[in-house]
Amino acid sequence: MKKRLLVIGGHGSGEIAMSVFQAMNEVTNEWEIEGFLNDIIQPGKYLGRYKVIGSSEEIVDYVNKGYFIHYTYHLNAKHKLERVKTFESLNIPLEANATGIHPNASMDNSTEIGYGCLICSQAATSFGPKLGNFIHIYTNGFIGHDTWIGDYSTITAHSVIGARVRINTGAHIGLNASIREDIKIGKYSIVGMGSVVVRNVDDFSIVVGNPAKKIK
Repeated sequence: MKKRLLVIGGHGSGEIAMSVFQAMNEVTNEWEIEGFLNDIIQPGKYLGRYKVIGSSEEIVDYVNKGYFIHYTYHLNAKHKLERVKTFESLNIPLEANATGIHPNASMDNSTEIGYGCLICSQAATSFGPKLGNFIHIYTNGFIGHDTWIGDYSTITAHSVIGARVRINTGAHIGLNASIREDIKIGKYSIVGMGSVVVRNVDDFSIVVGNPAKKIK
């Protein structure tokens, strides 16, 4: 029996997540993709091939009915902590959060991947990384060997994470950023796009540039 799936979100991250699950289904045929829960678009309207069937206020109701969900509202870097707190207050069982891995991603067999993660096309890992829960790695993101990535972190397209890096909870790594090996990235910090990180990054800070410097 197929597993029923709802994506929580809409334009942008929600649609990207949906495209990954569609691609997975072409290989595994494991999901009965029902549609979106979305707080902007009215129920009954479509996002791509799939219908919006309700709002995020209905997440718990659908999980109680046996649905799996994939949550994307936390991917807004500026409002991530607030949205993570809102999501965690729902007390959704971890096992109800679906992980999507695009068939064209190249995950080393040693990679540990948690619940509610999304791995996009052409993303890749080296040996031995550990990915927590609710992590999104976008197209061509690369994770070096023995790197650890905390829950709710976002690795955007074309970012390169070196070996033995520790990325703490909720961090956002911007487009085309590079992080040297053995670096620590603080929780809920933001690494600006194109930045080159050669020093540890504090919690709740924003760094930009080459080499990356703290600006806020």
